[in-house]
Amino acid sequence: MKSGKLNRERCFIKEESLRSSFWVHRRRVDIERKVEQFLERVVETDSLTLASTYENKIHKLEKEKVTIDQKIKNCGRPLKSFDETFEPAVRFLANPYKLWESERLEDKRSVLKLVFAERLTYDRNEGVRTPVLSLPFSLLSNLKGSEYTMVELRGIEPLTS
Repeated sequence: MKSGKLNRERCFIKEESLRSSFWVHRRRVDIERKVEQFLERVVETDSLTLASTYENKIHKLEKEKVTIDQKIKNCGRPLKSFDETFEPAVRFLANPYKLWESERLEDKRSVLKLVFAERLTYDRNEGVRTPVLSLPFSLLSNLKGSEYTMVELRGIEPLTS
């Protein structure tokens, strides 16, 4: 059931990013069309004031087009490299309490968001309900138990003598 929820969330995110990408490309095409229209108006007009106004609008549209082109170029790329994010993530997983001790409320909220997969639920009669841990912490808690042991020194194969 939980994996179904995750798949729906991933599909929703993918659909949202596709819609966003569509609108970004569409806005770029609209800008190009408007620039062409203003260029035609600049050529056709006899008024220097109107020509200057059209040129200013063309300049603003070109700036917006450059911004959109940068968004398209960076679309799908991570903000930081794996190396830049791996070490802080491992440090946090090793000791989340260190960040929790911080005086900043933002740090405490970050810890809650990183440790728990869902919001903490509270029942008036029973108090705080059992939380759902995020994937890294649920995996780490599974390893903590005594279910897993090391292979004995003599090996896996049965003794022959």
